[in-house]
Amino acid sequence: MNLIQRWLAGSAAASWDLSGYPPFELPHPGSGAALTEAQAQQNWAYWQATLAGRQRLLRDWLLAHGGPDPQALQGTAYAKALNAWAKANWPRLPAFARLPRHKPWPDCARSGPFIVYSLLGDLAASLGETIIRANGHWRWGLNLDATDLADDMATSRRVVLLADLTHPTPEAREAVLDLEATIFSDHRFPDSPGFVHLDSWSTAVADAIAGRHYDF
Repeated sequence: MNLIQRWLAGSAAASWDLSGYPPFELPHPGSGAALTEAQAQQNWAYWQATLAGRQRLLRDWLLAHGGPDPQALQGTAYAKALNAWAKANWPRLPAFARLPRHKPWPDCARSGPFIVYSLLGDLAASLGETIIRANGHWRWGLNLDATDLADDMATSRRVVLLADLTHPTPEAREAVLDLEATIFSDHRFPDSPGFVHLDSWSTAVADAIAGRHYDF
């Protein structure tokens, strides 16, 4: 019944036109061995140069579309509000199944018919920013861990949240948190039980702020 109600609500709601949303097109999409370290560094430079401006435009866009204000809410409160807004409004976004055939995240383009991916990336960054404001151990950076690269992890050579470990090991010197993975997955699979019935967004934010599961 819950899924039927969500489907009916989505059918009745008008889709949002994202054609005017500013694209966030990384110089080199992808992750891991598909990128050279130089390409990853170019992505990192572009990401740093555009973060503040993109978060300002995201705030304006959220306020214009009934979303929470990232400046008025902090930490887990913002994550909970954003997740509730997403559950209510995901049907208004271009659905993965209705997009042209393409490489899914993290290899996807983020402009043109795939502009929704620029919005999703900005949403993930806003969750990261609320974590950093609440716990200064975290910072944005490139995951250059050799083990993650060898294991072809999607976080490898991508911009993620990092925190130095108090007791680093040869296998891991930093804690790694990739919020894009969650946001993009929930867009691709909006009827997954984890998205419909749980709130992994605020759980991840709360754990990161409190330092749960992280040795720092």
